Amino acid sequence: MMLAIIALALAVAVPDAGQCPGSSTQEIDACLAGRFDKADAELNRYYKAAIKRLREERELASEQKLVQAERSWVAYRTSECGAVYENWIGGSIRGSMALNCQIRLTRMSTARLMLFLDGRWPI
Repeated sequence: MMLAIIALALAVAVPDAGQCPGSSTQEIDACLAGRFDKADAELNRYYKAAIKRLREERELASEQKLVQAERSWVAYRTSECGAVYENWIGGSIRGSMALNCQIRLTRMSTARLMLFLDGRWPI
């Protein structure tokens, strides 16, 4: 089971820069922003499904912990990708690097939610 989770996390952790062709940094960043929006929407879909399952199973304490964990995770993603952005402060690539960070972490969190609690897919 743990190997499946690790394999899934690695599969979704691949950066997207090569899949965003463009002749300018702005075009590439716009493409990456769109990819992040899609990844974030998918994360929210699985998060809502996990919350729904916990409510249906009347797992109030688990639901509260998941809400708390997601809030902490969003703060972590913001901080981690903010650090990536600052690390590349001297170049125009910093936006792309930060967006790739957001995409990667969001996909990894989605993989975690896909197998939430007992390994059953919430969706």
